Amino acid sequence: MLRGHKQTLRIYGSRPGDPIILSSGDGGWIHLAPHVAELLAQCGFQVIGFDARAYLSSFTSSTETLSPEDVIGDYATLIQLAARRGRRAPVLIGVSEGAGLSVLAGTGTAIKPQIAGVIGVGLGDLNELGWRWADTAIYFTHRVPHEPLFSVRALVEHLDPLPLALIHSLHDEYAPASDADRIVHAAKGPARLWSINATNHRFSGNTAEFDRRLIEAIEWVNTEHQPAATQP
Repeated sequence: MLRGHKQTLRIYGSRPGDPIILSSGDGGWIHLAPHVAELLAQCGFQVIGFDARAYLSSFTSSTETLSPEDVIGDYATLIQLAARRGRRAPVLIGVSEGAGLSVLAGTGTAIKPQIAGVIGVGLGDLNELGWRWADTAIYFTHRVPHEPLFSVRALVEHLDPLPLALIHSLHDEYAPASDADRIVHAAKGPARLWSINATNHRFSGNTAEFDRRLIEAIEWVNTEHQPAATQP
């Protein structure tokens, strides 16, 4: 339960594995999100799958949507759950909209010491804070939905000192490759971009390279992560 709203978490992998919080895109738990979860489970991670579309829609009404502060607080609850499941600090991985939410969450002052970093897959600059059925039109128009939005490029500097890794398709039809490049250059902390020659937002035609780069990105984040100093 997040502030009185029931959310369904999908757990993949073994309990001793290093924890990953994986947030899907605004299409729900389909396509790339379950692929990533299964891949990481096979590599020994424990994945907590979070449906970004279900989350957004559960807090969207005719008069209200989420606020940035709501997102940070809700992810803090997820991180507390994940932190009890492994020895290493959780990594936030997000697909599309889920990547935007993960970056936003990582800017929270109280969250930074609790996670190792953020990995964004197919991350665009503008991300929504609400979701309703009318917004499905974006899958045909390739435009942003008519919801309150936040700019990742504008807030990514506040992710410092956490590392940020982005994996992007060169032919992404929803989030231009230039978005990822601008976001990486706007970051003040460690940031790295992997660009993959794939045909679309789902990395079709080159999922094998995507899989390799994702594992590489996790290793890079854990290497760059500087744990908060402990008090004597």
